[in-house]
Amino acid sequence: MTPLEIVEQVTAAGGVLSLSGDGERIRAELPEDALALVDVLREHRDEVIRLLRERELSCYVHGKQAQWWNRADGSPVCGRCHPDPFAVAVQKAKQEGPPILPEGVRLVRWEPKAPPIAITTWAVVNNVPQFVRTTLAQLEAAMQGKSWFAGSWNVRELCERLEQVGVKVEVAV
Repeated sequence: MTPLEIVEQVTAAGGVLSLSGDGERIRAELPEDALALVDVLREHRDEVIRLLRERELSCYVHGKQAQWWNRADGSPVCGRCHPDPFAVAVQKAKQEGPPILPEGVRLVRWEPKAPPIAITTWAVVNNVPQFVRTTLAQLEAAMQGKSWFAGSWNVRELCERLEQVGVKVEVAV
């Protein structure tokens, strides 16, 4: 008996199969007259678990053509129905191209990295285009001697922060 036939027999008998939270056990809700199927489920446990996992990862819109990504909690999401926000941010940054640079700043390389990016031991960048725009504004302020508007970062530190997210610039002195 194939795993599919077992699942179909359980369903035909009015039962329901699902996986436990960790995905390692089968949960079966069976009517009294179908309890004999428990032994069959035990005998083909691994194959039925594999089939149930495949069914769980089947998008009702895109079926097997779904492209999966995992949320922070580990739950899978169809990337065609709900695109990965980090992948969308990277694609957007690449399509938009580099922002307008302050006077005296020359772009050396434009290769935005995929977020989240830990740029120091205490900061993580999730919105790369916004971070680049803000950091370039701070760089311009630092070059004009406006330390407060630069977030108290100096020119070298701001250039290093940009480079950590994939944007390398040179400052004309």
